[in-house]
Amino acid sequence: MFRRATYADAGDMAKIYNQAMKPGVFAISQIAPETHKERVAWLKEHRDPYPAFVYEIDRTVIGWCSLSKFSLRTEYTDVAETSRYIDENHRGRGIGKLMHEKLIETATNLGFRILVSRVGQRNAMSIKSAKKFFQQVVVLHEAVRIHDEWHNDVWLWKKLR
Repeated sequence: MFRRATYADAGDMAKIYNQAMKPGVFAISQIAPETHKERVAWLKEHRDPYPAFVYEIDRTVIGWCSLSKFSLRTEYTDVAETSRYIDENHRGRGIGKLMHEKLIETATNLGFRILVSRVGQRNAMSIKSAKKFFQQVVVLHEAVRIHDEWHNDVWLWKKLR
C-alpha cells in the first residue's frame, strides 16, 4: 500500500537507497552511504508538486518512489523526474510496476506534461520495468562515474498531455 513518505520513514528509505550502491549493483552514482539526516533533508524538498511515497507491506516499508524537479531552468517546470527504489528482498514482484503507475497518476493529477526517468544502463531490471511505461530516448555514454569507472546512463520519457 502506498502512502506519503514522512520524516519517520527516512531511516528505511536511506537503507533501501543504500542497497542500490552495493558492489555489482551500481544503480546510483553515490558511493558514500546516505544517512538518516540526509534523507530527512531530502524529504523536506519533496512536497507537492514533488511528492515522495513509501510502499508498505504489513506496516513495513519495502520501497519508495518520488517525483523530483527535472531542471532548475524555468522552461522545464512541466517536466518531473521519477525515482523508484525497492528493498532487495522484494524485487521482481511487480512493485516497480505499481510505483510507475502511482507516479504517472500523481504527475498527471499535478499537471505535469512530461516524466523523465534516468537509469544506469547496468540496471537491466529497472530499464525493463521502465520501458513498459516510458520510451527510451537516449543513452549518455560514459556520463556517470562510479568508483573510478565510467558508466552509461539511459534516459526515458513519457508524455502525459
